Amino acid sequence: MITYARAKRQSLRFNRVNPRNSWNSIQEYLRVDATRTAHLVRAVRARNEHRSDGCDDVAVLIRDRDRHGAMRRGESLSVELRSLVSHGLVARRRQIATRRATMKLATYERIRAVFASTPCDAYPDLDAIRAECPECTLDALVSIYSQESSRKIRATHGKHVRAIEAHAKRYVLGEDVFSIAANVDFPACQLMRLLLEYLLGVGHKSVGGVLRDPFGRIPEVPERGTPAAEYGAKLCARLRADVERVVAWDHQASPAVDVLRHNAGKEYEDLLEELLTNERIPFVTEQDLRADGHARTPDIKLEVPIAVKGRIVNWIDSKASFSDPVVHVEKGTEQFQGYVNRFGPGMVIYWHGIIDELNTDPNVLLVDAFPDTKDIVKLKMI
Repeated sequence: MITYARAKRQSLRFNRVNPRNSWNSIQEYLRVDATRTAHLVRAVRARNEHRSDGCDDVAVLIRDRDRHGAMRRGESLSVELRSLVSHGLVARRRQIATRRATMKLATYERIRAVFASTPCDAYPDLDAIRAECPECTLDALVSIYSQESSRKIRATHGKHVRAIEAHAKRYVLGEDVFSIAANVDFPACQLMRLLLEYLLGVGHKSVGGVLRDPFGRIPEVPERGTPAAEYGAKLCARLRADVERVVAWDHQASPAVDVLRHNAGKEYEDLLEELLTNERIPFVTEQDLRADGHARTPDIKLEVPIAVKGRIVNWIDSKASFSDPVVHVEKGTEQFQGYVNRFGPGMVIYWHGIIDELNTDPNVLLVDAFPDTKDIVKLKMI
C-alpha cells in the first residue's frame, strides 16, 4: 500500500506546470475540515495497523492533512511548493515547454512490461527504471504507468463485476478491503465501487458521490432487500470508514487522482495558449470553435498557418500525457484525421514524451514540447 504522503508527491507530478494549483485541486475535492479529518483518522486507525516498513499510516495522514489545512488557510506552504513558487512559475513553464522526451519503441515496451507486472497495491521503482533508461524523464514514466494502470483496470473490470458476489462475501465476513484488493490484483477504490453497488444497491452513476461523501451518503442502516440488510448498521459504519481509507490511499483509481489528471490537461492547454501568445501567433480556442458550431475540434486552431520544421501546421492539440502507441493508433489516429479533414495538417504536443516510430503521418506532426522560435516559420503579412 502506498502512503498518502507518497501519493500526494506522485499526484503533484501530474501537474508540473503549476503545482500550487494542482494541490488546490486536491483540497477542493477533499473539502478538508476538522470533521472530515477526524473521520479519516478514525477510519485509518480502525482497520489499519502499522506498516511493516515502519511507517505509521495514521501519523502520515495527520501530518499531511495538517499541512494541507495550513495551505488552505494560507498560513504556510510546504518547502517543496514554496521553493517552486518563490523562483517564479514563468521559469518553470519555460523549462517544461522546451524540454525533450523522445523514446524508442523497444525502450517503451520494456518499461511497459515492468509496469504491467507490478501489482496494483505496489508502486514501481521509478528510480531504478531511470537508472536503466536515463533518457526517460520522470514525467514520461509517471504517464506510462498511469496509462498502463488504466489499461489493466479496463481489461479486468468485467471479471471483477462477475466475481463481486465472492468478493463481497469475503468482505462481510471481515476480510480487509485492501487485503481483498491485493489478493485479486484490483485497485481498492474500484473494488469499493463494486462493493457499494452490490451491497447497498447504489446506482453506477451515484457511486462517485458516495466516494466523495461517505458519511453523508451511506445510510446508518442498509435498506431492506439489499445484500447488506442482514448485517445491519455495523456494516454501514465499516463501509463509511473503508471508503475514506481507499480514497486516501489508492494511488491508481482514487477520484482525487482523476481530478488531478483533468486539471493537468487544463494547465497544459493554458500553457500552450500562453506560448502562442508570446510568439504572437493568432489563434482561436476549442471553446471558440464549438461556439461556431464545430463538434469535434482540436485545442487550438491557428488563424494563420505556420510551418514547424518544414511542416505546415493549421491546428495544435495538447496532450498532457505520453504518446501511448496503443491509444494513439486506436483512437488518436481517427481523432487527428478528423482534424486534418476539416482544417488541414496540424501538430500534436505530447508534453510527457513521444515514441520516435509513431511520427509517420505526413499530415500530423508529433512533438514532445512547444517548438523553439527558430523552428517556427510565420506567414509574413503584406
